[in-house]
Amino acid sequence: MAYTFAEGLVDEVVTYLTTNLPAKLDTIDTQMGDSITTDDVAEWIRRDPSDIRALTLVPACFVVVPRSSIVNWRADVMTSNHDLWIYLVARDSDPETLRKKIYRYGRGIWETLVDHYFDTATWKMSIGVEPRFDFSETLTRGSMAMADVKIELNYEKLETE
Repeated sequence: MAYTFAEGLVDEVVTYLTTNLPAKLDTIDTQMGDSITTDDVAEWIRRDPSDIRALTLVPACFVVVPRSSIVNWRADVMTSNHDLWIYLVARDSDPETLRKKIYRYGRGIWETLVDHYFDTATWKMSIGVEPRFDFSETLTRGSMAMADVKIELNYEKLETE
């Protein structure tokens, strides 16, 4: 087996969220009971966000590893540690509804990844590292509002080559 490093983490997280996030968001929408519904992610992007206003498919989710470290290594085994950043960008005509959706997307991503941790994850969230949620300000242009949530997580994995 080859090391997968940061690319393997991004691929695993995107694959799991693509499959499981829609059901989690449906559950959250139902729990909140206010007739607001979150849309399924239209595009998964494996790069840093640039000009989010240029996005044509939304909601869009960017998944990147900005920082990695090798904690322990030998000839054919290593333990790596990676910061994982997930940005979800959404739009809505009502800024207040958009804000609620952004909170739900953040919660949905987090709960889905926690389920993955206890389910099938080969990468594990690092214990003792607090996840961070950064909810952006709402940008408005004409009758459309746009906002994002950035989730910062830390993962680790023992890999063999």
